[in-house]
Amino acid sequence: MIYHVLTESEPFSERAGGALSRWTANVLRHDDDSTVVCPWADSTWSFSVSRVWSLPGLREHSKYFRMLRYHTALRVRLFQLRYLFRPLVGKLQKGDVVYIHNRPEYALALRSSCLRAGARVVLHMQNSHLRFLPSRFARQLDVDALVFCSAYLQQEASDFSSNANCSAVIPNGADESCFFPAAPDNAADQRPNKPVALFVGRLIPEKGVHILVEAMRLLEANGVQVTARIVGGAGFGGQETSEYVNQLKQNKPSNVEFSDYVSGPALAAEFRKAQIFCCPSTWSEPFGMVNVEAMATALPVIATAVGGIPEVFQEGGGLLIPSNSPGALAVAIELLLKDSAKRRQLSSEGYRAYQKRYRWQEIHAQYRELVDNLRGAA
Repeated sequence: MIYHVLTESEPFSERAGGALSRWTANVLRHDDDSTVVCPWADSTWSFSVSRVWSLPGLREHSKYFRMLRYHTALRVRLFQLRYLFRPLVGKLQKGDVVYIHNRPEYALALRSSCLRAGARVVLHMQNSHLRFLPSRFARQLDVDALVFCSAYLQQEASDFSSNANCSAVIPNGADESCFFPAAPDNAADQRPNKPVALFVGRLIPEKGVHILVEAMRLLEANGVQVTARIVGGAGFGGQETSEYVNQLKQNKPSNVEFSDYVSGPALAAEFRKAQIFCCPSTWSEPFGMVNVEAMATALPVIATAVGGIPEVFQEGGGLLIPSNSPGALAVAIELLLKDSAKRRQLSSEGYRAYQKRYRWQEIHAQYRELVDNLRGAA
């Protein structure tokens, strides 16, 4: 059995979950030798109840996460985690794999028990948490494989290469049954009269929503006809708001509109109604799954050249701009609006790159090769 352990804050839910839930659901959809271990779950991913395990105590443990994460209290947290994971440890058998998503401290807590049971441990990182692991705990980290969502993240954690028998990059993807281009004969009918520049994601400062709003203010002043449609909320799964979001809505120009959080087919439809996708992240985004979803719908992308984002577009599909620059974003939006040939070029490049590298079938094959090799070496 392969146990995929999500974080204490990541429900296994299409609507309420994030990138970890989406990666796990799409990669494991047709496997029958895997169980998802999570704080809570709903039925939105359509997994059988026998394949999803809401581990008692994991959801409650999230209350202590911020306080006990990477400070002196980490030792206390590891003690709590070992207690919390006892039901999982009791099920482990020789040849099993414990596939931990984004939590190095889970690997620290579980490693000795996995060794005794003859189980393998994989740590799959989607963020930079390894950088903040205290050195005395970092030296104790010992896993069979380290997996990263991008080469950028792998390089950032290169000091940990000796902590694993192998290191691999397995990217994120998009579901082609949901994210696909609009049909040529009705694409125009699905889109509003005024061109739309789309943003999708959490409405937090790191995602750069305020940069897009300021770029739209510049475009409005210059008389450029375009609407920015901002789809999302302050958190996953609902209409959660924040002071940051409230300020954005109060001070937005007239060419910016906000839409509620959506997921699945409703989200994919938003991509097909737009002319441009904008990813103005201001932090070192390790990957940026929304960019691949845009590519899957043949939507040209404008994104900031930070973190792992340039890797996504190494075969084309996007214009890369500096971060924290409303002016550069405004110029790029206006350029694509005026240059239909450039839009078509980016659209074609991005869709080809998606089909080659970011279909879940391809990602599943990379994942299976990794875990099958680990099990074969047991």
